[in-house]
Amino acid sequence: MVLALAGCASGQAPSSVAPSTGGEPVAGGTLRVLEQAQPTGFDPVQVFSSTSMPVTYTALYGQFLVPDPETGVYECGQCESFTTEDGGATWEVVTRKGLTFTDGTPFDAEALKYNWDRIKDPALGSASAGIASQIDHIEIVDERTAKLVMVVPNPGFIGLMPIYALQWIASPTALEKGTEEFNKNPIGAGPFVLDSWTPNGVLKLKKNPDYYDAPRPYLDALEIQGVPDNAQRLNGLISGGADLILNSDASIFAEGKAAGFTETNYTFNGGIGFMLNTSKPPFDDVRARNALAYALNLDQLSDAVTKGYPSVPETLFTKDSPFYEDIPLQTYDAKKAQELFDELADEGNPVEFAYTVFPGPGQTVFDALQAQLSTYENVTVTADQRDTSEQGVVGTTGDYQVLTSSLAFSDPASRLWATLHGDAERTNYSRINDPELNEALDAAVAATDPAEQKKQWATVQELLAELDPYILYQQFFNGTLSASEVNGIVMYGYTTPAAADLWLQQ
Repeated sequence: MVLALAGCASGQAPSSVAPSTGGEPVAGGTLRVLEQAQPTGFDPVQVFSSTSMPVTYTALYGQFLVPDPETGVYECGQCESFTTEDGGATWEVVTRKGLTFTDGTPFDAEALKYNWDRIKDPALGSASAGIASQIDHIEIVDERTAKLVMVVPNPGFIGLMPIYALQWIASPTALEKGTEEFNKNPIGAGPFVLDSWTPNGVLKLKKNPDYYDAPRPYLDALEIQGVPDNAQRLNGLISGGADLILNSDASIFAEGKAAGFTETNYTFNGGIGFMLNTSKPPFDDVRARNALAYALNLDQLSDAVTKGYPSVPETLFTKDSPFYEDIPLQTYDAKKAQELFDELADEGNPVEFAYTVFPGPGQTVFDALQAQLSTYENVTVTADQRDTSEQGVVGTTGDYQVLTSSLAFSDPASRLWATLHGDAERTNYSRINDPELNEALDAAVAATDPAEQKKQWATVQELLAELDPYILYQQFFNGTLSASEVNGIVMYGYTTPAAADLWLQQ
């Protein structure tokens, strides 16, 4: 069976909500954006999250793959085709004919190989190293064609691309000049180019007049700042200091809508929660994982984290997904939790673990977690304080016991296989490796009949509830709040909204 772009349906009905287009797009204007993270540079290997700075990165580099929100299919943006004929053992990628970087050098197969090999380099510490390392090596077939030979077959590899830095291709010639020079003049093939940048300040981008997909981009310029604090971003919008802000917090959406701004939001399947390292004590014992899952009142924990807007994912798939099943992911049962904690302690293995805390909301999560567990005996949690620079890396290396991570997805075939299958070592950060779960994941990905797919994904959900490698306490939103004159916003999956599509009603 040939698995190509046309076969990469997400398994979820589109849930993006777009503001009125206000008619046909018009050219001109400068859009002011507040994103969720401040860039420390522009080398794609440095970006942690594809949802933290999507406008910056899609502006500079464009979109290698583009999701269609109507069908859930990933389509080529900067490629011509992206296919496999052997179930994901190899992938053939053909770049767009005639495409060049803004320095005039070719956007070709060699450029793909250069970028994706760099992400694998452990010396560069990319948070995307796990997914890139699923590629054993890359063969250059011809000038525009690269063949990816995988370590193990991954039929859902294409669906992972937009989540990670592999989505953004930079000029090898520019990267060869070193980090300092590249940050002064980052070169991609995107709709915008660097005008100026003040570290910890404003990033100014101007229109790329030679962008391949004319008449895009519509804007003359972008002014972008990274503001990690949710409330500060909203205040910037309310005060008139920004036209559009990125947001994933339910309370901020509510406050922004109440203030008269337009919400454009995509709700993922799955969600955000505790990821348990199943390869290390105490959570290499499924009873310890079950005990923690039973012990937590997730509604209360979510309430504390979201300031009164709890959004606990009760099932793996949202109700508008064709794969939805009413199979609870977690059941709160304090009595069962204590029994398991006591059982493990009697064996000489009380549940003692550290929760990895990063700057930002991590401390709030830890406080809520510690408060709930303090009501039990034979369980202790401490804070493992880490620097922001380690975010993403600790999951890749396994240097943690519990941390907050995402099991959010639009495409189950790619995301769940890569996150939960024992053979997906480089992206299976919880290290879960269960034969029944592996078998169900393989069957779900291989199935072509919708009824069979639904059956297999139901089995995956049941096993997740039994094995507890993740304890999800919050839905994952990817969205924006914007002033009424902002148009062209479409939220679907990761790396959205696309900078090339945005425009201002004049």
